[in-house]
Amino acid sequence: MEESIIFRMSAFSEQGGRKYMEDVVEIRIEYEPTASPVEDYPKSQRHGGQEKTESEASRQTENGQHERDVAAGSGPASAMWVESLSNEDSGGYGAPASADAAGERVVNTRKSVAFFAVFDGHGGREAAHFAQEHLWDLLKRQRGFWSKDHGEVCAALRKGFIACHHAMWKELPEWPKTITGLPSTSGTTASVIVIRGVHMYVAHVGDSAVVVGVKENDSDITLQALEVTQDHKPELPKEKERIERLGGSVMKKSGVNRVVWKRPRLTHNGPVRRSTVIDQIPFLAVARSLGDLWSYDFYSGEFVVSPEPDTTVMTLDPKRHRYIILGSDGLWNMMPPKNAVNMCYTHDKMVGPKGMSCARRLGCTALLVWKERMLRADNTTVIVLALQERGGPPIPMHRDEIVVDMATGIDHVPYPGTPYNTCEVPKAEHEDGMFYEEDEIYGEEHEGWTCLEW
Repeated sequence: MEESIIFRMSAFSEQGGRKYMEDVVEIRIEYEPTASPVEDYPKSQRHGGQEKTESEASRQTENGQHERDVAAGSGPASAMWVESLSNEDSGGYGAPASADAAGERVVNTRKSVAFFAVFDGHGGREAAHFAQEHLWDLLKRQRGFWSKDHGEVCAALRKGFIACHHAMWKELPEWPKTITGLPSTSGTTASVIVIRGVHMYVAHVGDSAVVVGVKENDSDITLQALEVTQDHKPELPKEKERIERLGGSVMKKSGVNRVVWKRPRLTHNGPVRRSTVIDQIPFLAVARSLGDLWSYDFYSGEFVVSPEPDTTVMTLDPKRHRYIILGSDGLWNMMPPKNAVNMCYTHDKMVGPKGMSCARRLGCTALLVWKERMLRADNTTVIVLALQERGGPPIPMHRDEIVVDMATGIDHVPYPGTPYNTCEVPKAEHEDGMFYEEDEIYGEEHEGWTCLEW
């Protein structure tokens, strides 16, 4: 059996004090294909795969769902379990399927790939929801995504982000216009991780973030925080130079550096000419995002607010890497990364079975800090993966947590939402995991414990 990891997963999302909920998460676990599919086509690269094609005939089974639409309110995030790699519900935004690729793909039922993403929308929820629905399908169809070469995978992630961004052009006429009647200014940050085997690929635009909790030595009583991503702030020298090279600019508003929206004056009618009066509006506090189509520069043919992500790859070692945290800025603005990873670490040590999940603990603490500082809380979204050593001690399970063993396939992933308290971590030589679950049916608790052997 190839190396793979086991982790506990939990998620939390809350609107905070904002008028709208624009944070969205997406969690997918699928089988890997046994052979590299036909992932990418020139037309898909140029137009973001916008050409409509007939969907592949496939069987998709959704074994369960924590919560599908976090935009409507708060609660744990969604987890969708998909058995086949098809054009499912992608709205035709995946790459066109060739004749020999039609039908079900052959998949490895003992090898899984996991996708986790946090999208923090702004200017409307449309871009965040579009990315939630289409980004994963676009990523996995890019040439090189299933490669074993890390450089090719990272290049595929960048192409997938750009394809998703370009695909939003087609939807722009359908998105709600601004109050002044202009096209939508909706955009979204995107912090994405893809786990295959022991490798974690990260792609990121905006100011959401991915942080890893690291224990360097067994004697350490606290974890170190490894910040895998860097916020794309307009004032960063690299970002500011790129923005200005494309004809854009950065201005401060209320002490915050923002990318300027060069917009024709609202009283202007007709085509934009050299004599047209242009208003310069300090607008966006991030230098990269998906969406924000208002930032297209017609002279350079590029977007001032770039959709191209930073990418990186890490080899995960559960002995060192204890937690992976994805969060929107509603979390990170109130909680330093080192505090976050150590809160998870102490929480697992001190909170018994059926306590709140690590993700909920982080989210609720961040919201409390917003309140203590008498600030209007931002949308706050958190995903926490707690890595486990194979053959290690039993895992203390909390509410709303799921255990995933990437080696044993989707049929060995517990049904999402199943309440259980401890899980025996399988040894490396075994394929079957053992999970202990309190016998609870629709909220009615009964005495005793049920041992589920898969």
